[in-house]
Amino acid sequence: MSTHPFKSSDSSGVYFLPPARLIATEAAAGKERLRILKAEISAHADRDKALGQLGTDLGFPIWYGGNFDALFDCLTDSDWQPAKGHVLVIRGVAELRSTDPESFSTLIEVFRAAADVRKEAGSPFWILLDTPARGIPPLPEA
Repeated sequence: MSTHPFKSSDSSGVYFLPPARLIATEAAAGKERLRILKAEISAHADRDKALGQLGTDLGFPIWYGGNFDALFDCLTDSDWQPAKGHVLVIRGVAELRSTDPESFSTLIEVFRAAADVRKEAGSPFWILLDTPARGIPPLPEA
C-alpha cells in the first residue's frame, strides 16, 4: 500500500480529484490536521464571477481584488487561514475551461505558483480540482 500524498509536503501541488474520492480524501487530510477549504464556481460563471466566488468561498480578506494577482497574493499570504497546511477543493471549473480556456489556463498557473510558494515556505498546500485537464495529474491514492 502506498503512502497518501498528504503525508509529505513534497507532493504539494495542483491535482485532479475524481468526485467519488472526495470523502476519503477529506478524511485523509483531516487525519493530517490539514485545513480543508471548499469553493464552487457556479455554472455560467465568467472569469470575474469565478474569481469572486473563489474569494467568497475561501474567505479571502476584504482587500481581495477579484483578479489573478490578488488570488495569488491571498493564497500565498501566511495570515490567511493559518494552519499546518491546506487542502483546497475547487469544484465547477469545467465550464470555465470550455468557455474561457485562457482564463482557465491562467487560473491553473496561479494555483501552481501559489502551491509552489507555500511548499517552499514549509506550508503544505494542495489544490484539488473536480475537472481533469492536460498537465494536471490525478491525486495519487493511498
